[in-house]
Amino acid sequence: MDIRELKLADLQPSQFYVSEKKLREAESWFSPADLSAFDPIPVKILDGVPVMTDGHTRAAAALRAGLEAVPLVPDPDELDWEMYRRCVAECRRRGVRSPADLLSRIVPEEEYREKWDRWCDKMQAEVTAERGGHAVKTDWYKNAAVYQIYPFSFMDANNDGWGDIEGIISKLDYVRDLGVTAIWFSPLYRSPDKDYGYDISDYRAIDEKFGTMADFERLLDECHRRGLKVIMDMVVNHTSTEHPWFQAALSSPDSPYRDYYIIRPGRKKGGKLLPPTNWASTFTGSAWERIGDSDEFYLHLFCVEQADLNWDNPKVRREIADILTFWLEKGVDGFRFDVFNMSSKVHPLRDDTAKKTFQKGAQYFVDGPHMHEYLRELNREALSRFDCYTVGESFHPSPENAREYVRAENRELDTIFNFGHLDSDNIGGMKFFRKKFDLLQFKKGLFGPQTASFGEGWNTLVLENHDNPRCVNRFGIDTKHYRYEAATMLATVTYLGFGIPFIYMGQELGMTNCDFRSMDELKDPVSHFVYGLMTSYHMPKKLAFRFIRYGARDHARVPMQWDGSVNAGFNRGHEPWQCVNPIYPEINAEKDLRAERSVYRYYQKLLEIKKTRDAAIYGEMKEFAPGDRKVAAYSREYAGDRLFIAGNFTKRPVRFTLPEWVGGARVLLDNCGGAETGGGSVRLKPYQAVVWEARG
Repeated sequence: MDIRELKLADLQPSQFYVSEKKLREAESWFSPADLSAFDPIPVKILDGVPVMTDGHTRAAAALRAGLEAVPLVPDPDELDWEMYRRCVAECRRRGVRSPADLLSRIVPEEEYREKWDRWCDKMQAEVTAERGGHAVKTDWYKNAAVYQIYPFSFMDANNDGWGDIEGIISKLDYVRDLGVTAIWFSPLYRSPDKDYGYDISDYRAIDEKFGTMADFERLLDECHRRGLKVIMDMVVNHTSTEHPWFQAALSSPDSPYRDYYIIRPGRKKGGKLLPPTNWASTFTGSAWERIGDSDEFYLHLFCVEQADLNWDNPKVRREIADILTFWLEKGVDGFRFDVFNMSSKVHPLRDDTAKKTFQKGAQYFVDGPHMHEYLRELNREALSRFDCYTVGESFHPSPENAREYVRAENRELDTIFNFGHLDSDNIGGMKFFRKKFDLLQFKKGLFGPQTASFGEGWNTLVLENHDNPRCVNRFGIDTKHYRYEAATMLATVTYLGFGIPFIYMGQELGMTNCDFRSMDELKDPVSHFVYGLMTSYHMPKKLAFRFIRYGARDHARVPMQWDGSVNAGFNRGHEPWQCVNPIYPEINAEKDLRAERSVYRYYQKLLEIKKTRDAAIYGEMKEFAPGDRKVAAYSREYAGDRLFIAGNFTKRPVRFTLPEWVGGARVLLDNCGGAETGGGSVRLKPYQAVVWEARG
């Protein structure tokens, strides 16, 4: 449990422990007059331990020091409750609402923050020690908003063409000011970059192009100093073929590391050596690669250079638990697990004879027989010992398994990503093959997981990530004329739902797809594999390139557009690893922040609602007009407070019938302004989104 982030009803975000004896003593200091002006002493019991808000305590400590500084109090029991009583009286005299407000007028913020952080760190260590070295799991993630950074492309501080940790640190205030509470970093580990970081060769090292371990530790400290949690990407379905384990596995047929991977003899048929099964890789044809001139193959469900780990080997699972513990002990706050539900395979391995399947072999490696068991083991051996959050990238899970992965009582994962709505403008989830946007499919994919997980687990809300094109260029949107409206409408409809908002870098600016001119400008191995496959079947190169350009992951991986200077401000002029979007002089952070209609500023307002309204956090989601092909609408309700959200997905005005109770509600947010209501309905402008609120 992080004392600074403990969340309890009616308490401030930060608390610390105080003994029951001191609590009883404190109660005697306050007169009824004092308590009529202020809330009762804000103490509640959690796991048998009283906690008290830090604002009152800091104010008492400040008064004790003569209103000049915040002293470091070594023991909460040493707090002078007489000073606290004087603090209440001083607040009343000055007309200040709370001791925390009084303190903010007395102590310089920078001085207070430094001392308070050190105090909390010391107390956190003591509490953890008292609990046998185990932190207490809290629900901090339920009120979180997460910002994803793809390190290659965020900010290049040393001007070598690659994004780096120093560059990230230089932009942390920008990220914090958006209103997010956590950052998910795509892989920073050492990697040969065959899949740009998702092929890890050393799980305990930072890649040199990003910086050093000391740089990462400073990044961690700087994030925490700003109140930002740190979520690391963890890729443990496979390793790079350059990982020492895989190299050791190849060194000898008797190496114990051969059982760290899935290595099988090939099959001989008609004088030819065939792979062990007919399974297909997501990226590169057959899922099997022959080992040299031997008769053996290793399994790779992704790139040839990404060898699948054998999770059925308990030594592998122990290694993974140790890796997680290594980073958690450094202070990271959680993990995003890459394609986690492909790690358990059905044995013995066999051909997939199904005629209709999205990928040959999937029935034998998606949601495998031991997946739930292995996740519970990771929790028991590593994750449960820390106050950390987990989110899994799932690969086409069944609805039943999706629910079980996040069911709180199962102790597997806190959340998983659900991408069903992102398949609403392409054929069968294949992003390169577009189809007419289907809003009904979008709504089913977005709202279905919210209903399924409510009351049993938690949910995530996603529009973009490093694997998807920019959202303003999707879903049939008229980007040329309505980029601002569409960017803000999509965010409103998506992020006020039940779950944690995940925002991909640049999304908060309404960044668009890149106008790539040729395949040479694309770096992603998937883009090149699919392009090669298309042209091998005699598709004209120009046509194949049009398909690739529509759905390429590369769109999300171009450098962040900071300003109108060289290379969009990503660096000082060195050629970036990936080309810059030529539209950057028109769309960049500096320009957006100055604009009258700023996507970033709108996101700030939206996230403030998301984090401060209980209905937006805990409320049950109820969809309205599910058959409407132009408008997405739903309500959130909690403890009598209600929100109603409606968004027009078309470039033409639409009239939408409102629930009766919305007639008496106030407009809380409107991306276009001037929502026209009357006669029980609202006239929504093109891509307009409106949020109404009714307080209980």
